[in-house]
Amino acid sequence: MEAKEQVAITVGGRMVLVPERTTTAEIRTLAGLDRGHVLARSASGMNKVVSGQLVVKEGETFVVGRSFTKGSMDDARLSGELERLAPFFQIEVDDRLSWVLIHDFSLPEGYSRPATDILFNTAGFPYIAPASVFGVYMERGLTYRDQRLPNYYESLTRHMFGRDWAWFCTGQIAWDPNKDDLVTFLVTLDLMLASPLGDVLEDRADA
Repeated sequence: MEAKEQVAITVGGRMVLVPERTTTAEIRTLAGLDRGHVLARSASGMNKVVSGQLVVKEGETFVVGRSFTKGSMDDARLSGELERLAPFFQIEVDDRLSWVLIHDFSLPEGYSRPATDILFNTAGFPYIAPASVFGVYMERGLTYRDQRLPNYYESLTRHMFGRDWAWFCTGQIAWDPNKDDLVTFLVTLDLMLASPLGDVLEDRADA
């Protein structure tokens, strides 16, 4: 049986030898991590969440998010959900996994761009919704049908991941931690974005 070629990578600041063709589960095992740790590949200043099968290269660096099998979070919930989303979105996380950045979240027709990056806080997840402070951050300069969004504030900025963000207020989102997850959160956000001006547009259309 042919031996797998081994490469040296850095996982959470520690040098680890892993097969060139491996999985996130195998990397966790070889690095002495528990299954609740999120792994993110670090390259060009980005930490991209990875899951499943991987081909790794000599010298690559992986950031380790905090473990959710230990502490107040239950059974790696956030870890698993981020990994399930990873095949569909390019996802970045900060080193503490307190903030999640989803690239190229599609926007409905009518916006000034076809997609936007969104940034949200995960403090308290899954017991409260990701938009725990009643909103998410989006790219600046966003308009809908050439109008300013009433709940989008470029004056309320945050500087993270090397850039400034504008605030999109969602209000309080109905959330059941036993039924809702990151997918239902994104679906809820998508529905809000589908009619951001609400009755304002309807009233003008009837005028």
